[in-house]
This record gives sequence, C-alpha cells and structure tokens, in this order.
Amino acid sequence: MVSRINRRQLTTASLALAAGLSGITWIRAQEATPVPQRTSGWPLYGHDLLGDRATTTSGISSATIDSLTALWQVDVGGPVSATPVISDGVAFIGSYDGTLYALDLVSGETRWSYASGSPVQEPNLKIPLGITGSAAVGDNVVYVGDSAAVVHAIDRTTGEARWTKKIDDQPQASIWSSPVIAGNTVFVGVASVAKEVGFRGSVVALDAGSGEIVWQRYMVPEGADGAGVFAVPAIDTTRGLLYVGTQNAYSPNPAPYGNPTSIVALDLERGDIAWVFNAPPGGGAKAPTDDVAFSASPNLFSARIDGRQRDLIGEGQKSGDYWALDRDTGEVVWQAKVSPSGFLGGMEGSSAVANGIIAVPATDWPEFDGPAKGLVTGLDAATGKTVWTAEQTAPAASPAAIADDIVMHAGIDGILHAYALRSGKELGLADLGASVSGGIAIADGVVVLAAATPAFAPFVKPGHTIYAFAVNGSAGTPEATPALP
Repeated sequence: MVSRINRRQLTTASLALAAGLSGITWIRAQEATPVPQRTSGWPLYGHDLLGDRATTTSGISSATIDSLTALWQVDVGGPVSATPVISDGVAFIGSYDGTLYALDLVSGETRWSYASGSPVQEPNLKIPLGITGSAAVGDNVVYVGDSAAVVHAIDRTTGEARWTKKIDDQPQASIWSSPVIAGNTVFVGVASVAKEVGFRGSVVALDAGSGEIVWQRYMVPEGADGAGVFAVPAIDTTRGLLYVGTQNAYSPNPAPYGNPTSIVALDLERGDIAWVFNAPPGGGAKAPTDDVAFSASPNLFSARIDGRQRDLIGEGQKSGDYWALDRDTGEVVWQAKVSPSGFLGGMEGSSAVANGIIAVPATDWPEFDGPAKGLVTGLDAATGKTVWTAEQTAPAASPAAIADDIVMHAGIDGILHAYALRSGKELGLADLGASVSGGIAIADGVVVLAAATPAFAPFVKPGHTIYAFAVNGSAGTPEATPALP
C-alpha cells in the first residue's frame, strides 16, 4: 500500500503552522487503540539498549494523535542531526553550534546550556560541526560526544562538566555516533570528520564515573583505513555483546583490510570481536571503498521463524538493503531490498521496530543532480517481506520512531508524518517549514524533534528550530489504559 500526501492535506497543515503553531491539524483515519501507560522517558538515541526506537507507554497512539498540537518551539544556533533524549521532564539536544541544550519538556525553557568548545570545520559543506550525535542520560549524568572526539560527562542538574575525555588522537577524529550506557560503562563509536584517508574507525568503552578508557577496538588493522563508526551501538546485556555497523574503506588497501563494510559483534567486557558479517558477503583482493555501508544504527528484536523464536539484529545499509542476522552467529536470516543506492541513497536514518513490524526510512537518490524522493517501508520482522510503503517527496535520511501503534517520521520534506504501524496509512501530518535530518523522541505525551538542516541540496529547506508537540497541547499523559498486546 502506498500513502501519498495530497495538496489539500499539505495546505491545511501549513496554514495551521503559520497560525502560530497553535492549531496543527492532524488529518487522521480512525484506527483507535487503547491509550498506553506513562513511561520514564527516551534516555538514549535508540530509546533503549536494544535500539528499537519504540515506546508503548508514551501516551501517544492512534487514539490520541488527532489531539496532538504544538507545545513550544526553541531556536538554536546551528543545524541538528541528533535525536533528542528525554529524562525526568527535560529534553537534551545538541547542535552544530557546539552547545548541548537542556530544555524543560513542558515549557521549552532552557534549564541550562553547555558549550563543548569544539567547533570543527567540515570540508565539504564548509560549515562548523560541534555536536552531531545524540546525548545519553544515566545516573544523573548526561553524556555527549563532540566533533573533536571528546566525550563530556555533564551533571544533569547543574549543567557543569564532571569530566571530559578525548578518546582518539588521530587527526580529524570525530564523534558522529552517540553514547550508550550499560552498567558502569559508556560505549561510543569514533569516525573521522569527513572520511579522511588513513583514518581508522573504532568503538571505545569508557568508565562512566571517571571517563577512563576501558578498551578501544579498531575496526581495521594498522596500515588499512576506513570503517568509521557513525552508527550507534545496540547492546544485548544477556549475551554480553555490543553490535554496530561500519562505514566503508577510504583507500583500496590490499587484504587483509579488516572490517570496513560490516556489522560487528563485540564482547562488552574486553572489546574482543565475537563475529563479523561483511556486506555484501565475501571479500576481495582490495578493501571496498564504495560508500554503501552502515550509517543507520542497528535494531535488536525477536521474531518467530519456522516455529521457533529467534533473537535477531537488523540494520539498514546505504546500498538499500536491510539485513536481519542471527544475534549469536551473524548468520543471515533474511535480506530485504528497500531502495536503490546512490548519493544519500538507501538507509542513512535508523529504523524502528515494534509488534513484528520494522519501520525503515530510505532514500531513492541515484544522482546528486537528479531527482530524489524518500519513503518509509514497513517490513515483516520474521520474513523481511514488505507490508506497506509510504512515499515522501524528498529524501528520508532521518530516523523513524514508533509510539504504540503509529510510526512517526520527518525528513527533508519538512513534514512530520504519522503512519499506522500495521498498514502505513497516513494518520496525520504537520508542515514544520524546514527540513529534518535528526530523529524524534517520544515520552510523557510529548514529541520532540528539530527542523534544522544545512542547505546541502537545492530542495533542502534550512531551519534552526526545535519543536515539541503534546497530546491536547500540554505535557502529561492521559489516564492510563492497557497498552497494545
């Protein structure tokens, strides 16, 4: 099934936004389900350690989406490619201006702001990069990485640094990834600013209390390069494994050249490699330099296949393929072709998964000077078969999110979409007036996202604003009723 936005819907939502963001009109189909219960927040990029980017307890569902209205908006000093994180009534989000903002979830008031002091010039777009990834909240501390490869541990209440640690001394080292906290350890990926030749990507584990490096695992050996870790790790604490994708080689080095276009499973305690899946499967005499690897982050989920429950890791690739692998071995369980590769083609933004459906944002943009469009596709988690597809008019290079029985996504088209999880039917939309390249956080009856994207293509609508929408226009969750089974 394909859902398309018609001119009347766009006009209605645009007029509502222009009227002061006080009357967003949600065009809605009746697919009501019980309102879910309250949750404690969205404290990590992927919502939780599994990276499922899904909540069933936010107070937002198909039963409440028509009452979602604008709550507040805050202008920031640069583009935003992060997913906001939400904890105890505060939203935390970083900007390319190098500032981490702590915003009251109800009012949008700035509780505090933290200057990382790390503007780095991006050589292609010629823009400063400060904070490009998401924060993570744990034990009254907010952790965030910056473009100079420094991790900051910030007191959640005061906004003061508890410690800072530079985790990679290679020239042009940068943190595009986002921290993930498991126990007393913070895990984060390292890449370079713009895929500089000679740079080696890695995953770093830090002591959460002191910032001392526990281990660092490079994805390619000395003498090779590439395998920047732009993705955010997902963690299975029962197996003691961390899963993450890597981002192509930068030079065609001869074998052995490591794991530059791969999904890698690492031991949590020591950083040892448990298994590797190279995509496409196999190897070659020289390292693969095509930019078709893993920018999107992994999802951990389970599905019933051939009569038994299997624990899987799924991750979308810039080639346009979504892979589902066995979590213990890395064996391919299924593969789905979602979109073509190309400039920002395939999957740049992370997928979300819940109730047996994987919501995959993807882009069809073969040539930079050619036409580009986006889509969000629902895949069956057990088989990879397409359940539904909703098309968008511009690249969908940003992450998806799931709230109960709806998928929320906003991309370069600048429209916040709500799709029914099981059918892909458009339940609502709101024109934000600017393109979105970051993700969406959903908690306590509130949706937070940033419409703040640099003008890297003619159809990009630049912006610099963080938006919050709430059920009935105010923060707080309606009276709880049972969630979906």
